Amino acid sequence: MRRAAVLATAALLHLPIGGTSAQDPEPQPAARGPNVVVIMTDDQRYDDMGPLTRTRALIGDAGVSFTRSYVSYPVCCPSRATFFTGQYAHNNGVRCLYFACGGGYRSLKQKEYLPVWLERAGYATAHIGKFLNGYGKEVLPVDVPNGWTEWYGLIDHSTYRMWGYDIFENGERHTYGRLLREFPRYYQTDVLTKKAVDFIRRRGGDGPPFFLSLAYLAPHHESGHTQQLTGKLVRPAPRHRGRFAHMPLPRPPNYNEADMSDKPWFYPHWNRPISSKREAAILKRTRERRESLLAVDEGVERIIGELRRTGELDNTYVIFTSDHGFMQGEHRIPQGKMVPYDPSTQVPLLIRGPGIPRGRRTKALVGNVDLAPTILEATPARSPRTLDGRSFLPFARNVRLRSLRPLLHETAGQGAKGRTNTREGGTRGTQPRVPAWSAVRTTRWLYVEYTGGQRELYDLKRDPWERNSVVGDPRLRTRIRTLRRILQDLRKCRGASCAEIASASVR
Repeated sequence: MRRAAVLATAALLHLPIGGTSAQDPEPQPAARGPNVVVIMTDDQRYDDMGPLTRTRALIGDAGVSFTRSYVSYPVCCPSRATFFTGQYAHNNGVRCLYFACGGGYRSLKQKEYLPVWLERAGYATAHIGKFLNGYGKEVLPVDVPNGWTEWYGLIDHSTYRMWGYDIFENGERHTYGRLLREFPRYYQTDVLTKKAVDFIRRRGGDGPPFFLSLAYLAPHHESGHTQQLTGKLVRPAPRHRGRFAHMPLPRPPNYNEADMSDKPWFYPHWNRPISSKREAAILKRTRERRESLLAVDEGVERIIGELRRTGELDNTYVIFTSDHGFMQGEHRIPQGKMVPYDPSTQVPLLIRGPGIPRGRRTKALVGNVDLAPTILEATPARSPRTLDGRSFLPFARNVRLRSLRPLLHETAGQGAKGRTNTREGGTRGTQPRVPAWSAVRTTRWLYVEYTGGQRELYDLKRDPWERNSVVGDPRLRTRIRTLRRILQDLRKCRGASCAEIASASVR
């Protein structure tokens, strides 16, 4: 039977490699319902962690770092909806950036999602920073979303300004600074950090446990209008400008790829070899992005410090991650996301907290669809429905565990007929021009199908830089058929069936 070849039992999902070592501490229960702090950046690649020395020390070295963490839909709004719902986009209904194309804030179903479940369990909940695209614009008058005890949400499109932005604060709108007057005290990253520290200070102690969602804009670019006025894509804090002025441009093996004949036709068609002028622009943006993360790093230090001062650190799970990555010349793609390659889909994921060993790394394959289930397992909160993801706490507590569960990547975009392009997440001309696509990722393989019939297959063990698609290799026909079947099942999976789709034959 077809499904017999594709599905495995749930017992295969957590596969131990060896026993627990004497150095791995046994998970200890929290003293009370643990707090949870999720810090999310925007557009941060997996390999952008270099500038975040404090974050790596205070979360990674004090906990576990995941080296195979991916987002299912690599663009802001659907990715954040997956975080808050524990569902893939085809189930949560947020399928693109704005309501007009089938996504945006207005499409988020707020009756049952993460903050509601936590508040129902007695948690004080707060969101600070960027929420879903269209917030404050698609639903008027501006509202406080369901489930948040305290709310400090950036209002679109001012979200994409480091000065002169608006925050809706528990029912009142406040403007911080002016667009072109760069007063340091109004720098967006620092203002968000200050609000997060204040929340922890007030909520720490003998009160109920808390859940804090802190969403920084960095290292995302500012709006197109702001870029025109300032001449910068990204504005770091004034104190950090020039910190990476002499940093050379990273050139991984797939940078400015010479031979694109293995790729679908639209990649080489729209992405010619990178000229010296374009390379200079990539370098400038890369330096600005790295510099903008320094304020985030300082923010993480302040947050960990406040958790320690209030006596909450040992009883708090702190998760650091990003909503998706960003292309910087790999496969000749100068910028953007919304493509299936690792720079677009792979993100940092660090966690510390009760029962998690210190300074360890894990290769377990996890996704942002697993964030909400992880938080539910860590707390007394419960969801009335089975989620598409599953908790990654077992992999954090025992880094020897491996997973056979494949992950789904999916996009909807505007590629319904294969000829139109997904330009979500950027102004015209700045996004990779590709049809809508979906993909299945396993521990070894990445198989991609585009609207219009184009396909790709990468053996990530032999080709980690995704330079040679082997979809045409006749020796892999059986494997491709299996991956296609898994992808078909994942596209329509719901709840437990998403986690049950596994096959040892595609490891």
